[in-house]
Amino acid sequence: MSRTVSLAVNNGSPTQQSLAKVMSRAAEFMDGLNMESSGNSARRMHAGIRTAQQLGSFLIGIQRVGFGASLNNINGGIEINDANQAINVIIEKCAANAGVLDEVAAKAAMRRLLEEIGADANTIEELGEKFDEALDGYGMEELLIMYIGFYIFEHLCIDFYEKLIKTKGQRETDSFYSELKDYIVEKTKTMSRQRDLKAVDWQSANGKAIMQEIFQSTLNEFENYEG
Repeated sequence: MSRTVSLAVNNGSPTQQSLAKVMSRAAEFMDGLNMESSGNSARRMHAGIRTAQQLGSFLIGIQRVGFGASLNNINGGIEINDANQAINVIIEKCAANAGVLDEVAAKAAMRRLLEEIGADANTIEELGEKFDEALDGYGMEELLIMYIGFYIFEHLCIDFYEKLIKTKGQRETDSFYSELKDYIVEKTKTMSRQRDLKAVDWQSANGKAIMQEIFQSTLNEFENYEG
């Protein structure tokens, strides 16, 4: 994995094939950890799945009662004044406290997804419109798949970012991760099955099983992208 990432940096100009190989190797590695039945590796993806379940519940709330009401529900009725505050509240309510590396990755992936959705929003109203557009344009399942892609991305940041800066340089490393992020966004757009998930109770055993299936199928898709 380390060698694959190092070769892919390519002086800050990674090829699409090298990016595909990085994600394929990363997905394969995480898939292997997910198959373990004991030890710390069995919990490697736990934070990602748990956070995705919370995200799914929030997105269902938007579809059922609207962005404002769904935001109000997760924040216990406390007033929120601006878009940045709203994003922080969503992250805090959906993600754990980031005490271990897996939780750090899960929380960072949530922030990255929300920034992808509402990067240009300056007000609560604009942020709500951005979420509506994302749900209409992508669908809930694709947004969950994109979250999983960012979750893998954040693990790659945790594992290799500092090492790459030392061996490849800041500019080359940042350029590589920027290209990898764009690759993930584009690839996840082709993975969605556009299922109607509005009736799913993400906090139930069935909801967790569906999310685990989405996680597994996303890992499989990334694994299969390498040519």
